Amino acid sequence: MSSTDPVRTVAEAIRRIEAFEGPPSSFLLPVHESMLDPVGVNMAIITDRVLARHWEPNGFTQHADYRLFSYKSMGS
Repeated sequence: MSSTDPVRTVAEAIRRIEAFEGPPSSFLLPVHESMLDPVGVNMAIITDRVLARHWEPNGFTQHADYRLFSYKSMGS
């Protein structure tokens, strides 16, 4: 799986978040639409890992079958 392929599991999203080295502004997380559950549980778990790295969400762009999430340093 390429880093540009949308993640389809929470475990894969967490692996990418934890393995990334560099500024959060350089990290993009493509999340397949199947992960976007109505209650938001999957994204809550993913966001918890993002916040643990002192990053915060910085929006997303919608694509045909996934969202591409971007991040920034907390407080910037």
